Amino acid sequence: MKITIVGSGFVGQASGKGLTRHNHQVTFLDVIPETVAELQAKGFTAYLPQDYKKLTTDITMFCVPTPTQGDKIQLQHLVTAVSQFAKRLKGHKDYHVAVVRSTVPPTTTRKILLPIIENISGKKVGQDFGLVMQPEYLREASAEQDFARPWFILIGEYDKRSGNILEKIYRKFDAPLQRVSLEEAEFQKYVHNVYNAFKIAFFNEMRIIANKEGWDASVVFHATAESCEGIWNPIYGMRDFGPFDGSCLPKDSRALLQWGDDHGYSLEILRSVISENIRHENLLGQNETVRVNYLEKISV
Repeated sequence: MKITIVGSGFVGQASGKGLTRHNHQVTFLDVIPETVAELQAKGFTAYLPQDYKKLTTDITMFCVPTPTQGDKIQLQHLVTAVSQFAKRLKGHKDYHVAVVRSTVPPTTTRKILLPIIENISGKKVGQDFGLVMQPEYLREASAEQDFARPWFILIGEYDKRSGNILEKIYRKFDAPLQRVSLEEAEFQKYVHNVYNAFKIAFFNEMRIIANKEGWDASVVFHATAESCEGIWNPIYGMRDFGPFDGSCLPKDSRALLQWGDDHGYSLEILRSVISENIRHENLLGQNETVRVNYLEKISV
């Protein structure tokens, strides 16, 4: 297929180069002249946005940065790129699929980007063009290798036609593929990243204790990787069984927190986990939901 990559940072370049290796025709767009010149020097088709006025491809992928500033996400670069795309789409006669690869808050694709495309282009989604939100899971240091050997592919689709077309380009990739709604794909990317962030923060909090007490954190953590069901069982904690309960988790969480307080450790992540569990218990109580023992449920 013919694919345009809008935004040629590490995500865009890894995606475009990887698709080229699967015999797709790729055109790169970027606002940085040096990036465009570098790609052209390597034999790739690349343009500045103002030099690419007419759509020549079947799919456009947006890999534009969506940074945060003052704790607020900045969507202006993506909105600009989508607006420029919509102007090109206006004069395009063939069905075309727009793919959002940028990380965006839930509902952004449907409520912000879709109206921009329709209003500027005069085209109708589902009829004249398709729309997909496809999160990327690329690590910056190994982006090209990660794209070449993905561990998972998620396609958030406006409709089946949109998803079917995008799925075609990944048929030769040896990876599980799942199709969901636009919003579920947007939300999943944040769940994915925030869970990684939480895990790093939690083990850093535990590492502080180990280091100050003179214990070998790597030994403790590697043993935890072997013993802890929350690590070796991928669906542990994901099933809707309510707050953690039973004879071990509540008492041990409180015991370690108390020990930390007694020894001068500010275990704020652990404190938040306990507080959130209590809040969840209270919400269930207010809704008069029947509680079933957590350990009994996971043993079923």
